Amino acid sequence: MKLIYVFVLISSLFIQSSFAFTSSPNHIIASKVQSPAIPQKIVLGQIKTSEIQQHVFNFLSPIYRELGIELSVTSLPSKRSLTFSNQGQLDGELLRVEGIEENYDNLIPIPITLYQMSAYAYTIEGKTDFKHPADILRFTVGMHRGVQWEEKFVSQFPRYVSRVGGTEKKFKLLTLGRVDYVISTEERANEIIAKHFKDTKIKRVSPMLKHINLIHYLHKKHAHLIPQITAAIEKRSMALPLTHQHH
Repeated sequence: MKLIYVFVLISSLFIQSSFAFTSSPNHIIASKVQSPAIPQKIVLGQIKTSEIQQHVFNFLSPIYRELGIELSVTSLPSKRSLTFSNQGQLDGELLRVEGIEENYDNLIPIPITLYQMSAYAYTIEGKTDFKHPADILRFTVGMHRGVQWEEKFVSQFPRYVSRVGGTEKKFKLLTLGRVDYVISTEERANEIIAKHFKDTKIKRVSPMLKHINLIHYLHKKHAHLIPQITAAIEKRSMALPLTHQHH
């Protein structure tokens, strides 16, 4: 009888240990596939406070609030903001030119145009009509250092390019005769000319250089939020008063 009792006891212990062995990995796997936590707050970089940026912030804030996330922005110089966002020190970019993920591969685009601007060249003494936009690059051109679309445009023929740190500074180069042309979005050019160079004879050049689509970016650590954010923006896009086009 003692031998039978010992055999039953050992069998029972073996079954229990086998059950524990087989159930434990499943428990571990289940814990690993839990959904990532929703952050309480997301801080986005922006180049500067402007009417456009404020419109976009006002549009996105309720979308994030519905997910239980407080949205905040901080203004930084253009390249520094992108660097911090790409490193994950910021959670993303409020509004940036489409395509920056080519150089900042930790940033994931939400591929819906929130705002669209038109870019042109400007001159005082130079020719004002060209067959192709890139023809202005045969002359000296002033540009804002680090602005992605401008860097990409002048890279076609960068020999005669002067880089400065701001839109006002590049238009100053133009008024001083140090460059033949400057490139800028039409909206920003109109703002700077009206404020600082109203009495100059700055003229817009044809044709338009390009349309610039501005979109929202998040760092890849928030990739799990992107389907929800994208769906919410698409749902509201018919009421989005931010797309601005010039023909």
